[in-house]
Amino acid sequence: MIRTTQSLLFSLIYFIYLFTVMEPVQRLVIPALCALSPKRRPAILRRWFRWQAQVVLGLAQGVGGLRLHVQGAIPEAGLILLMNHQSLLDIPVGVSLLRGPYPVIPTRAKYTKGIPGISSLARLGGFPALMQGARATKAEYAAMGAAADAVGRGERCMIIFPEGHRSPDGELQPFMTQGLRLVFRRARERPVYLAVVDGMGRLRGFADIALRIPGPPVQVSIQGPYAIPPDPHDHETFIESLRSEMVAMLDRLRAQDATASTPATLAHRTQRAG
Repeated sequence: MIRTTQSLLFSLIYFIYLFTVMEPVQRLVIPALCALSPKRRPAILRRWFRWQAQVVLGLAQGVGGLRLHVQGAIPEAGLILLMNHQSLLDIPVGVSLLRGPYPVIPTRAKYTKGIPGISSLARLGGFPALMQGARATKAEYAAMGAAADAVGRGERCMIIFPEGHRSPDGELQPFMTQGLRLVFRRARERPVYLAVVDGMGRLRGFADIALRIPGPPVQVSIQGPYAIPPDPHDHETFIESLRSEMVAMLDRLRAQDATASTPATLAHRTQRAG
């Protein structure tokens, strides 16, 4: 009951913040500031995106009882970050990991319209809206190409969830490689980092977050940099190697959790606490 109360309290506070602060500010104030000072637009949006990630995660941890442990770090540079996808909360986690330019995140088209906070943030950041069909439309290809070019120039970071959807069981799903290949061709000088999250499966959607935030710690592991091969013919193999490494990272996180939960380890911790 206490855990459910924590989750519901987080949801209540967040939705109050969403409708009274986040949505009005990013619809009215942030665009106005960017219009008044175009040269400062990247710095303004960088601060705004980081602030939103910090608000969500700060409330989830301070009010909702989320425990988040991060291993590794990402440098302050333009780069490509590949993440697995277990929960809606993966997005603020990914944004919080970045230290360089503000992110561009390829986003399912249905999330770019009609969702308070999320849709306006996606439009503000110029996120490519993708239908995720068998073949990209000309508009999708152009949007992804423009985003990749900005990353290639070092003006943006890109967060990609290559599975395309949240995992139904927490396991890493097959990658959607069409967008990855385009990005790797057009931003081949940028380093690639991997971030693997585990423990978010219980928080897959809005209803789960409203009821189940407290629980086992959420683990995040970061690895990189990886260099994109200069020859596009090697990109398919490169993508396969990245996915294999992310599967191995997920296995290592779970092995760490299993070791930390063994009776001997728990007894040792109890003795030290005593």
